Amino acid sequence: MPADRGHAVGVLCAGSGAVAYGVTIVIGRDLASQGFDSATVLGIRFGLAGLMLMAVLVVARRPLLPRPGERLAALLLGMIGYAAESTCFYLGLVHGTAAAVALLFYFYPSIVTVLDALITRTRPRPATTGALALSATGTVLVAASGNRVEISAPGVAFTAASAVAFAVYLLAGERLVRRTDSLTTGTWVALGASVSLLARAAVGHGVHVRSGHWLELLGYGGATAAAFTLMFAALRRLGSSRTAVVMTLEAVCAIVLSAVFLGERIGAVQAIGGVAVLAAAVIIGLTPPARRLSADAVAEPP
Repeated sequence: MPADRGHAVGVLCAGSGAVAYGVTIVIGRDLASQGFDSATVLGIRFGLAGLMLMAVLVVARRPLLPRPGERLAALLLGMIGYAAESTCFYLGLVHGTAAAVALLFYFYPSIVTVLDALITRTRPRPATTGALALSATGTVLVAASGNRVEISAPGVAFTAASAVAFAVYLLAGERLVRRTDSLTTGTWVALGASVSLLARAAVGHGVHVRSGHWLELLGYGGATAAAFTLMFAALRRLGSSRTAVVMTLEAVCAIVLSAVFLGERIGAVQAIGGVAVLAAAVIIGLTPPARRLSADAVAEPP
């Protein structure tokens, strides 16, 4: 495939993946507003998504199992990392609108940048430092301007915890699962998250779904599987940085879809804060990696 065509296909996949993720946010918000338990809903969501992704692997003739030595890591990334992230995000939707939660969640690229700089002993580039400040400012605007209709204090706390958990999940996944096909990893992450969440639901209060909602849950799982597949297809063509930039459309899609289907609105100040957060994510995605510092350089003041 020519480079230009491959890039265009990658952008289309990433954009479509962003739309699919936006759909999951809106469905999650609708279920959360109806009082559905997070463990049950998310366990079913990721179980359905995992089975659908397994079917994609079979059709595409991709490896069904992670590489030896990485199987337990891939499963635990789902059982611990993604289960924690998705639970916090869902609880954020319980206490805030889809638009506000989606915007606030995009603080995670800044968290990844800071944690990665600490782990790898690198000094962020000036553009990245500016993006961190922009992201922090936008996050404050989104959080501080909220009210009971848009996002409450618990909603801010849960969404922030979700962003931190996702950042840790990304960094751990990058280091623990290096040789396995990315779509295979995504499949086992989804299955691991499902096992963890359904086990928690079964032990706590049992797995119960009110009648009339199975079609919505099927759509929840289907949109998740589509988002995973499209995102990994984009990663193969664009790389992680540019895929992440295009995927910021997820927040925009969530805002539009929640306005159309849920009648939710976002305030002017939150909109400004959200633009700042998304702009920071784009800057971070397009900025080249920072150089590694020596031990002495780490101790130098900025």
